[in-house]
Amino acid sequence: MKKNNFPYLLLFAAVTLCLFCQNEKASCDPLPAWNNTPNKKSIVDFVTLAKKKIPVADRIAVFDMDGTIACEAPLWFEMYAAIDGLNRKSAKKPELLKYPEYQYAKKLAVDPADTSVINNWTNFTKAPYYNYIDSMVWKAYEGVDHESYVDSARSYLTTTKDKKYNIILANMFYQPMLELIRYLKENKFTVYIVSGSMQGVIWSVCPQIINLDRAHLIGTRQILNPVYKPGDYKTLFIINKGIFPSKDDKDGKSINIYSQIGKKPVFAFGNTNGDFGMFHLTATNKYPNIELLLNHDDAIREYAYPPYHGGSVPAWRDSLSVNKWKLVNMAQEFKTVWKSK
Repeated sequence: MKKNNFPYLLLFAAVTLCLFCQNEKASCDPLPAWNNTPNKKSIVDFVTLAKKKIPVADRIAVFDMDGTIACEAPLWFEMYAAIDGLNRKSAKKPELLKYPEYQYAKKLAVDPADTSVINNWTNFTKAPYYNYIDSMVWKAYEGVDHESYVDSARSYLTTTKDKKYNIILANMFYQPMLELIRYLKENKFTVYIVSGSMQGVIWSVCPQIINLDRAHLIGTRQILNPVYKPGDYKTLFIINKGIFPSKDDKDGKSINIYSQIGKKPVFAFGNTNGDFGMFHLTATNKYPNIELLLNHDDAIREYAYPPYHGGSVPAWRDSLSVNKWKLVNMAQEFKTVWKSK
């Protein structure tokens, strides 16, 4: 008697179809590291609308770096690089340790969250005013060729691990944000990083992680002095004290987007009130636009802190409400946090 295999074949086909559908569903999700929330839907809906309503040439997306696409706590890439530079200088010249910047660098190398430093390295409330954050950054590499700064920052950030999570610093990007950048690029958005950090630090890590060239990486620019060496076919750009205005923060972001990109964005993502300038600029675009603020409220998987630095900004939620900017709470929105290996 011939065996009837039809029921088994039917069962096999059903299982295969089910697995296929599941895989198709997974592969069709452009943002798998995001939870299925209204914000995720808003992003996907916006991209769908942009493909119909916004010319490719005007699909400009801007992202802050520190705290938006990469971790900025307890320190940010720029400060880690500065600490390394300052400590290498004081190792050669111990007399430099009489200055607070070098003392702070030694402490922060041991404990990046050292409150004896973080609670005392700025004072804007009463005279004498001081900001050791800025002086630490420029003193670390003053007189150094800018390309050496880029290389030094890259070397340190790609070999040093975060003390809390044991992750290489340069890998402390958020997987959901990397997916979002990729998703936008796949839909013919031109993506720019617009960060308050020094441009050299942005150049040191972003090209490898998010595959953007230097023309799309906008940061605060240090004053440089060119030194021409025609015999070596080389030009050095020596770092001097100070920055070219405007600092890439608050309205300075709008100014630098205008002067370096020349177009208003339609998509803006930041994480502090320092990004509100580029939010306002984006919101004046004649095309459909969207502005999103990442709120760090996940003390277990990352860090929890308010969306401002320095003095309290209690009205930040009002700014979002009035302007209809979207709040993205990390604890709720991110299915996973860190960059996939």
